Amino acid sequence: MNIGQKLKNKRQKADDNGWEDWGGYFNAKKSKLQDQYKETAATEVTKVSDIFAGVSILVNGLTNPNSEELKCLMAAHGGVYQVYQNSATTHIIASNLPNVKINKLGSVPIVKPSWIVDSIALNKLLDYRRYLLYTNQSTSQPKLDFPIVDKPKSDSPPQKTKTASDPNFLEEFYSNSRLHLIATLGAEFKQLISDLRDQPQRDFPSREKLLSIQCSPGSAPHSTVIMHIDMDCFFVSVGLRNRPELRGLPVAVTHARNPQINPSKERQAAVTFNMDRLPQGAEARLVDGRSSMSEVASCSYEARRCGVKNGMFLGAAAKLCPNIKTIPYDFEGYKEVSTTLYNTLASYTLDIEPVSCDEMYVDVTEVLRVFDLSVAAWAEHIRAEIMASTGCPCSTGFGGNRLQARLATKKAKPAGSYYLKPEDVESYMAEIVLADLPGVGRATLHKLQGLGLATCGDVQVAALHVLQKELGVKAGETIAEQARGIDKKPLNFHHERKSVSAEINYGIRFKSLEECHRFLESLGGEVWGRLSEVKMRARCVTLKLMVRAADAPVETAKFLGHGLCDCLSKSSTTSHAIPDVKTIHREVKNLYEKMNVDFVELRGMGIQLSKLEKVGHVNPTLNKFLQQPSKKSEIPLKIEVMDKCDKPARGRPKKGAKPPPKHAISNFFKSKKETTSQTKVQIRKEDVCLDTLKELPKEIRDEVIREYNLDPVVPQPVRPPQPKKVLPPAKKSPFSGLQWPQLKPILYEWIKSGPTPDDYDVTLLGEHFRQLAMASDIDWLRTALNFLHRNFSDRGCPWHQAYHKIVDLTQRGMVKTFGGELLVKENFQCCFKV
Repeated sequence: MNIGQKLKNKRQKADDNGWEDWGGYFNAKKSKLQDQYKETAATEVTKVSDIFAGVSILVNGLTNPNSEELKCLMAAHGGVYQVYQNSATTHIIASNLPNVKINKLGSVPIVKPSWIVDSIALNKLLDYRRYLLYTNQSTSQPKLDFPIVDKPKSDSPPQKTKTASDPNFLEEFYSNSRLHLIATLGAEFKQLISDLRDQPQRDFPSREKLLSIQCSPGSAPHSTVIMHIDMDCFFVSVGLRNRPELRGLPVAVTHARNPQINPSKERQAAVTFNMDRLPQGAEARLVDGRSSMSEVASCSYEARRCGVKNGMFLGAAAKLCPNIKTIPYDFEGYKEVSTTLYNTLASYTLDIEPVSCDEMYVDVTEVLRVFDLSVAAWAEHIRAEIMASTGCPCSTGFGGNRLQARLATKKAKPAGSYYLKPEDVESYMAEIVLADLPGVGRATLHKLQGLGLATCGDVQVAALHVLQKELGVKAGETIAEQARGIDKKPLNFHHERKSVSAEINYGIRFKSLEECHRFLESLGGEVWGRLSEVKMRARCVTLKLMVRAADAPVETAKFLGHGLCDCLSKSSTTSHAIPDVKTIHREVKNLYEKMNVDFVELRGMGIQLSKLEKVGHVNPTLNKFLQQPSKKSEIPLKIEVMDKCDKPARGRPKKGAKPPPKHAISNFFKSKKETTSQTKVQIRKEDVCLDTLKELPKEIRDEVIREYNLDPVVPQPVRPPQPKKVLPPAKKSPFSGLQWPQLKPILYEWIKSGPTPDDYDVTLLGEHFRQLAMASDIDWLRTALNFLHRNFSDRGCPWHQAYHKIVDLTQRGMVKTFGGELLVKENFQCCFKV
């Protein structure tokens, strides 16, 4: 028997070891371990839920919880625990892995063990991408599986998508950017409300409509009522005004077209993923909508029932909702509807805090009380008027503060209203998940989940010191208050602009440094134009850069998007306001050179101007300093140094010549002997400051008078200090010590107490306001007078005359203390003050 035959027989003998039916010893071991896990899960572990149904994990390395605990958790919640990695493994659980292991694990996602713990705590399977241990993708732009094939050949030249290298890119980008529109409109409406509130006369023409609303007496709530208005599916609602045939269908607003599948092979061969970012008017490329990466800006409730969400890629949305319809943006329509919305509310009240183009907070307490309206009656009226004037539905939420109103709107949607009454706040908040609270982000939510807290009800029974230890003193107290529906932040009716900026994070692909500098100039011109529109000037320039991360791919999943980036910024502050756009260009170029970033790696750029001042504004501190007289006594004497020829000396002084005195006052302490024959000092009589002369010692003063033939200075007699007059104490007002919240209900009851006001009461109140003005305590004085004007308006002329008397007494105190009057309303419809 030869050697080859012996080796063959040896291998056959080794294979015939009893494991051949199992596919070998190692496969048999895997199968045995898997059977043991199934047996343990069925007999020793009580099944709680199916959260991890379809999830199969492999634990690699040390974790917290450890592998045995994770094995029990997966068994209790419907998952599978793998001892060895195989084709069925969906996730690898690890806390720390070296690069050697990572490269061998393939494409299976490596997730932190907290993913399992948090999913069990919230009783639902969370998105694992938030818990990725290692990834080269941005969690906000996940990589999608979509087919990409070559484009079909065409005789016409292909249409290129513009990048930041194109001179017209900036203008075209902002004209097609919804985010830019939202930010711009939001700032415009904030400024609009501030300007309207600053006007001395406020008219509310639409309030007459409230007189026709029938409500039972005493319907108005006794506590503060804040209304939150949010337009339903704003972009979709505006787009459907001209497309009534699409109402009731799943609709999305996006740059791409309807994602319909054409069965022809030519159409299927034309799939691409970057046509969705083409500017409007550019040639559209053939695309299968189910692979489109155009972003869904807004979707209807019919689409949301299928799982479509705002911000989702259109390709993924089409897979969830195959019959989804898309409509383009309508920027002019958005601006028109937003303007109508704000004008409608401003015709009733100016107690408005704008949030964005389709959202605002309104304090309707005064409107409800003056017209004795219930919340339900007001909500029905205002929602109907908004629908009639804009053609778009809205939802309204009501509560005692902004937090309650906002959370009430969530229950009111779609196209409804809900009033969270004070007695129902605690029970309603108990069911709110913590993620719905404002300011609770991913990091804070993760810490709260680590404490076993998932809802506001859990926080209500938790100890405050535990929250403060985990979140910090201030944050822990805020979360505890919000969980009970408490929000101490008042509405902000006056908008103060803090900064102006312009940022681009799409299409940034430069091929040369010159292109980068040219784009910086364009961006600087854009932000300068925005600064000029608001009539402001800035003293601080900040350059923001998004630089491709070291482990990020050069070509991003979203065509010309920014991908995973490192964000850098650098600022430069000047001592004076920036005068022109050229200064901005120079500053940002200097900042870019200092940051030392390769232009090829740039994926986003932005310029921010801060430390703003109004045009023509003078720094008050500097202005006071410039106008303040010098405290040092000086004698402004004119000195002329003459040479032998009595001509002004020019050029350098001769060698050995004494320099002229540095200050004229030094001449008072020099004798004639110090004046050489080469130079002499000529001092004119009219140049001597007599006020300074009086301050000199008597001996020196007499010498100066004799030397320069001045008139003698007659000292003024010193008057003895007069004793201060002690004024009799002013008669104390019965309203002393009361602030506006305590005084307001008293005045409200007084107005309702009788048909005409008593003259004594009117004088008493007017004198109290006059004393407040004279004591400079006028923080809420204007608010009180406006309150009286509103409530006196429908009470008849005796009340109007009482109001005029109160205003007159108040203005006397204002003129005596401040030299001017307070801007308040004075005229009524039935009578006018002469």
